[in-house]
Amino acid sequence: MPSRPITVAIVLFWLAAVGWVGYRDVWPRLAASGPPPIAVDLGDEASQLVPVRWQVYRGDQKVGRLTTRMTYLDADDTFRLTHQYANLTFDVGRVRAVFPEVTLTTRITRGGALREQGMKGNMVVQLQVGDGFTEIAAAKAAVDGEVRDGVFRGRCDLDAPVLNLKVKRDLDPVPVPDGQALTPMQPVSRVANVRGGQRWLVHEINPMRDAMSSLMKGFVGQQGFGLPEEKREAFVATVGDRPEGLAWGKDRAEVPCWVIEYRGGDARVRTWVRTDDGRVLRQEATREGELIALERDE
Repeated sequence: MPSRPITVAIVLFWLAAVGWVGYRDVWPRLAASGPPPIAVDLGDEASQLVPVRWQVYRGDQKVGRLTTRMTYLDADDTFRLTHQYANLTFDVGRVRAVFPEVTLTTRITRGGALREQGMKGNMVVQLQVGDGFTEIAAAKAAVDGEVRDGVFRGRCDLDAPVLNLKVKRDLDPVPVPDGQALTPMQPVSRVANVRGGQRWLVHEINPMRDAMSSLMKGFVGQQGFGLPEEKREAFVATVGDRPEGLAWGKDRAEVPCWVIEYRGGDARVRTWVRTDDGRVLRQEATREGELIALERDE
């Protein structure tokens, strides 16, 4: 059995993985306060034959890859957005967390209401020894749930042998406010109707993360530690008055883009949308000095 600090570190890494839903899926499920002036065209997203591929950066360092795809489900006239991360690698001091694969799914109605959320993945924790890294722990998890009568009801399956931890249980129900569950803060292929000077308000909705945070706080509390409460503030979204140049692509040529900026508390999120066709080229989130970014492959 590893020491208590390592136990807590492993749990926190998993909370961060689910919170990848909360940090680079960039505080993802946001509900707009009223209809936003810009839109994600679900039909257009679902009609793309080739998935969109992104490089994932932490600061200037490439730390993994992402593939996104939208599919239409004819049976109930809904849409499923899938984010599949590969080989995510994060170093914190001498500890390295590697996520070979993390898959996030969101199903929404044609009107944008949330119907399902899910996450599954596996993780390896390594410790730096000399010039190399030695594996000290591994774990895997799956979370899924659906929204019924305005409430998210989920189930978690967590297996961490090194902790002698195997959890298979229902999560606490989480109320889900009405609103758009898909916004340009998530990595999508295109965004329509972006114009200079637009401004609107969004409120964070992420019931799966909220349910998992409650579960993890309970476990960490059993180890004698506590997690701080995270403040949830509305985001103010604005579009700059004029396009900005973005160095993008293999030749790093400057491409004119509308920049959508979201500000809420100490968090800042930015999305670069190419002016001529609405393609999203880059997204980044900054919080407490940490920068996580996605850049679209050509």
